[in-house]
Amino acid sequence: MNKNLFLFCFLILSLTGCTNSNMTGQTALQSEESQVTNMAQESAALTDQKNNWQTAYREIIDQGGGHLPDPYQLRGEDGLNSSFYLGIHDFNGDGIPELILGDGISISVYTYLNHGLEKIADLYQPEGWYLIHELYIQNNCLILVSNGSDGCGYVGFTYGNGSYLTGTYDDSRSVLGGEKSGFKEFNELFHITELKENSKKSTIKKNKERGELIPDWAMLVW
Repeated sequence: MNKNLFLFCFLILSLTGCTNSNMTGQTALQSEESQVTNMAQESAALTDQKNNWQTAYREIIDQGGGHLPDPYQLRGEDGLNSSFYLGIHDFNGDGIPELILGDGISISVYTYLNHGLEKIADLYQPEGWYLIHELYIQNNCLILVSNGSDGCGYVGFTYGNGSYLTGTYDDSRSVLGGEKSGFKEFNELFHITELKENSKKSTIKKNKERGELIPDWAMLVW
């Protein structure tokens, strides 16, 4: 009886082991299939997202920049000037580049968020400087420069600590994030004393005969 009982128990354990082994293999296979499915879904979502931001940006470009600010009434009736700045740069590192669009009067920065276009910032020189003569992008910062006989006016834009940040500086004022600051704080963030020539961005000439502007996104990466 004891021998038969031993054999019976051994048989049960063997069958249970086989079942567990099959279940473990099946579970691993299902896990691999689930990972592949998730990767495919994420890839499709990224592709859709890319198509969506490109479509949204194309529309605002074709509209001449949307509602670009003109605080000193310097822009003509046609809206965006014939020579303008156009580029994309991923300031916050989320995989969706922000759109930078404007001219020598003002620059607007847009992003694609929650399935829609959103304006992040309107950038222009403070009163007394008026025009943007140079535009740089370096160290994840966008810097607008106005050159004058009395010096230069600077406007900076960047992303850090979970939010977008703007600032202005000239010999009489320095502001960061809406708060008064000093030259040291402004320069530590935007490095205006180290602006490099190869970081300067050129304007694009609008071709009126061509009509709709379809940008080559790879060429617009800043």
